[in-house]
Amino acid sequence: MRSLALLVGGAVLGLGINAARPAGVALTGFEPPTACTAAAAEEAPVIEMTPREASSLCGQAGTLFADTRTAESFEAGHVADAIHLPCDMTASGAEVAMKELGHAHTIVVYGASTEEAAEVAETLRRRGLKMDVRVLRGGFSAWEQEGLACASGPCPGCAITHKQEPSP
Repeated sequence: MRSLALLVGGAVLGLGINAARPAGVALTGFEPPTACTAAAAEEAPVIEMTPREASSLCGQAGTLFADTRTAESFEAGHVADAIHLPCDMTASGAEVAMKELGHAHTIVVYGASTEEAAEVAETLRRRGLKMDVRVLRGGFSAWEQEGLACASGPCPGCAITHKQEPSP
């Protein structure tokens, strides 16, 4: 008898607390949310593009290619007219890069791999960029294998954007 009274009393107390809590568990029905946030619903997904598809965007007004590889890799070869947007940016370098990206309508991000570029593309989205963000499938090596336009030479903004080694 005591056990039954404790069981019923506990159930009634639990249901009462659940009903009183604003975020209590729904007992009658559940409707999943249609989107996490309004901003998430408005954002278009990051699109992967083959090198040939991406090359059709070269030279178009408002399109920018962003290289996420190291400064050394960028200097050895990159998509013609690409900007350097490395993963190891300093805070001031990130500010400069965000200003440079802000005028573009479409950004094609590439790195050593598709995954590396996709991470940076998602980070750009989280930092508030609302434009069309795309990823080059296969990275820069896929671009080279297709024999598409490349450039090489020093990276104009690398001194600002990459991490400086501490002096001894």
